[in-house]
Amino acid sequence: MEYKEQSFEAVIEVGSECEDCTIVHGWLYDGSKWVLHAWGETEEAVYDLTESRDPQHRDEYYKNHGVTEERLRRYSRVEFFTLLGDTKHFGPYDKELFFATTSDVDPLKK
Repeated sequence: MEYKEQSFEAVIEVGSECEDCTIVHGWLYDGSKWVLHAWGETEEAVYDLTESRDPQHRDEYYKNHGVTEERLRRYSRVEFFTLLGDTKHFGPYDKELFFATTSDVDPLKK
């Protein structure tokens, strides 16, 4: 799995078009390394435009990508667009948790 910087830009479209979406920044695990990524989600679906224009089942996406709650940050649409406007960048916004684009070491144990 490669770091896809465009995932952070892609969630702007998701947040603009999906009124009930939450914007998520998180670490994905491919079995050998951790990769920083961004996506939109509802309770049931994930919208990751770097993979597909179609919604993906949230539980399957989390399982397939090694997503864990403690390695992500969620933002409401209002929070996300406020941070975007205030910082003039797409994220990630939590620089302590998201200290790099990839990591060979568990981000919680850095």
